Amino acid sequence: MAMGVLCEPLCSEHSIHSLACESLHSGKEAVFSANWETTRLIFKAARIRSPSEQYESLHWLDTLGYKHYPSENEFGKMISDLVFSKLNVTIGKRQLEKLSRLRLGHEETDEKRRECEMENVWSLLQENEYIVSILYEDRDLFPRLIGTCGTFYAVEYVRPIETPTTVLALSDTTPEWAKRIKLAVMILDLLDELAENFPEPLYLCDVKINHFGLPAGEQRLKFLDLDAVFPRSVANRITSDGRDCVKHEDCDYFDCRSLCSPNKRCESPVLNDNLQIICEKIFLGWTLSGTIIIPGLLMSRRTTGSLAVLLRQCANPHGDLSHLPRASVSSAVRTRLYDMLTEMDRQYAASM
Repeated sequence: MAMGVLCEPLCSEHSIHSLACESLHSGKEAVFSANWETTRLIFKAARIRSPSEQYESLHWLDTLGYKHYPSENEFGKMISDLVFSKLNVTIGKRQLEKLSRLRLGHEETDEKRRECEMENVWSLLQENEYIVSILYEDRDLFPRLIGTCGTFYAVEYVRPIETPTTVLALSDTTPEWAKRIKLAVMILDLLDELAENFPEPLYLCDVKINHFGLPAGEQRLKFLDLDAVFPRSVANRITSDGRDCVKHEDCDYFDCRSLCSPNKRCESPVLNDNLQIICEKIFLGWTLSGTIIIPGLLMSRRTTGSLAVLLRQCANPHGDLSHLPRASVSSAVRTRLYDMLTEMDRQYAASM
């Protein structure tokens, strides 16, 4: 049985309407948008898991085939352990209350309904995105969680940033270029918040331009796809899990890059950082053998020579020509890039 605050409006009242498929699937079984009165939502369903990824069952069967569910204390311990495993965070009582129920402040007293609620909650909690949305809702850096229905959860719609086209990069106007500079500064501000305002820095291991979004009327970006957002210690655990490897890429987790050791095992932490990934994939664009094939956000006929040099230093800190870059950006390059872009942004704002 599906439970959650969005079940009635979605299934019986039909006040949630205008459903449309969305292209940002990110491995999930379904992603669609819809309108609920004046609010636009994005619905997401738990991603499909391979047999090796199956999670711990919530209930267990006795010898007669009867289901047994955990007590409230046992369920709370299961949730706390799960969150610690996924995010290296020890949650408090208030956070546990938010995570253990579908409606904050509402306790299901009917035993069967509570068991059903537990099943729904446990399935939702397997999604990194769902947990991060609840734990860090006060940071206003990720889409706000609106509600759930069964294994579906809905977040506020935030319009993704569009990919600059090659034609646009070659013929953009001064106002268009100024917008791109402003956007780049906003991305850097977001990276600073991810590095400074959490128990440990958050790594963005799957970066695309349309994973950033700008809420209507706001001057602050949000990061839209949280499936591959991890605290540094968790990202390091993923890349250094000891599995066999032949080449460095075998140890990478999407954009979080590591090394294959001399004894052919993945034993190294993540070596690059968010800014390196952003400079390489977003600011510079798609490259092949060192040549830019599809220009990124900051590659244009208006790009100055000094900015281009700085972007290449940022995207490839050690100047590695034989492998994908596997190094973090130095604090000196980081500061120079931020100062240059903020000054350009200030100058364009003053002249327009």
